[in-house]
Amino acid sequence: MSRRRYLIFGELVFLAVLGVVTVLLFRRHAPSADAVQVDVKLPDASSRVYLQRQSDGSMVYLVHHGDGRVENVPVQQMSDRLYEAGKASGAALGLSSPVVAFWLGIGLFGQVLFTGRMVVQWLASERRGKSVVPPLFWWMSLMGSLLLLSYFLWRRDPIGLLGQAFGSFIYLKNILWIRSEARQPTLAVTEGS
Repeated sequence: MSRRRYLIFGELVFLAVLGVVTVLLFRRHAPSADAVQVDVKLPDASSRVYLQRQSDGSMVYLVHHGDGRVENVPVQQMSDRLYEAGKASGAALGLSSPVVAFWLGIGLFGQVLFTGRMVVQWLASERRGKSVVPPLFWWMSLMGSLLLLSYFLWRRDPIGLLGQAFGSFIYLKNILWIRSEARQPTLAVTEGS
């Protein structure tokens, strides 16, 4: 099989794996048929929160933990928990736990790389006096994209996933072209001697 077919096959496998992972991440169902998911950020980022009306008309939060446990929490108790967690963490950038801080760091570093690639391209173009795209641009694009992709997977963000998933192949393909061009002059000199 040619190198190009391997790359296309690799792209298809990557997209298939990403699709399966995305479906698994987003398919979590409410623990009860009449519960609705609410957007509440908890220290445990893998937990999902649902709101359900009880038979007596009162409301209760259902906290579906990542390990499968479902916890019933009365509204006032959830309010108290959220208030105390907000006071304890200071809520700066949503840093509610070391895990959240780690993933925010990954996302921030990926975004810095992804944005910084444009500065690299601009400086290289200024030096040459014309538009050029240096190899570092593609490496920063690939690394930033992969870091952002992992961050968006952790956040379960379908928009971010779509935005980063396809670009990674373009960046990788450009890196492969640059590497193959770098090897060609060496081969030509060897063949001529």
